[in-house]
Amino acid sequence: MRDVAVIGPGRVGGSLAIALRRRGDRVRSVAGRDGSASLTAFTRVVPDVEVRPLTDVADGADLVLVCIPDDVIEVTARRVVAAEGVGEGQRWVHTSGGHGVGVLSSVAAAGGRVAACHPAMTFPDPVTGADNLRGASWAVTADDVDLTWARQLVVDLDGAPATVRDVDRTLYHAALAVGSNATTAVVTMARDLLLGAGIEDPAAFLGPLVTASATGGASRGVEALTGPVRRGDAGTVAAHLDELGVSFPEVVDTYIALADLVLVHAVRAGLDPDRADTVRRALDRRRAG
Repeated sequence: MRDVAVIGPGRVGGSLAIALRRRGDRVRSVAGRDGSASLTAFTRVVPDVEVRPLTDVADGADLVLVCIPDDVIEVTARRVVAAEGVGEGQRWVHTSGGHGVGVLSSVAAAGGRVAACHPAMTFPDPVTGADNLRGASWAVTADDVDLTWARQLVVDLDGAPATVRDVDRTLYHAALAVGSNATTAVVTMARDLLLGAGIEDPAAFLGPLVTASATGGASRGVEALTGPVRRGDAGTVAAHLDELGVSFPEVVDTYIALADLVLVHAVRAGLDPDRADTVRRALDRRRAG
């Protein structure tokens, strides 16, 4: 059983705390902004946790989870180090996707062991997030001496660890941001269009379609691409743009940008160059006018 401290009681911190408690670890302390909704929610799902100041939240912990925004990880770690709040051999893990272990270098210099472990999962709330961790893939970055325990932590959380080099973390995280956040934005746009077309339950149409499309793209790449741009149906693309120009003019530029991207992949997938040119001309006409 590990004694765990959490810095950052938001949805990720809460999800990990619940998951670790389920396996028998003790989440003994948490640091967060006093009076914040996230801290209140955290203490509700982890009722026996002690709320402590940041500077001594790690005291007595075997494992410290740093679940805070990317841009403040380094300065937060330095504050704890300056207060002599890092124990010799204490294990510190941050959950940022874009950073490697460099942002915890002050902790390492103070005698702590450090790793970056990022779950490729969304966390709508702590309980659902804890459930979603089962089977999730994690990007694990650590020095060779720390890699074994960092990967084991992921396994303990029923996850699948994949080692990612420090130098590759930014590209890795960019890929996930496109795959998750950009997908959500595009699907939200599609939802708005279906509502505009009188579809009362857009999820019934988009849920299965988007799931199948995302699965196909993830496993087969451009070979899974379908639709009018992939077929080179320039007339259909032009009709879409004409209708959107009337019904949803605010999304026309986004449609064109997405169609440009699809066209690049369609050519990679073998679309005839002449048909690709007809689609490109249809997009250019709307772009110019």
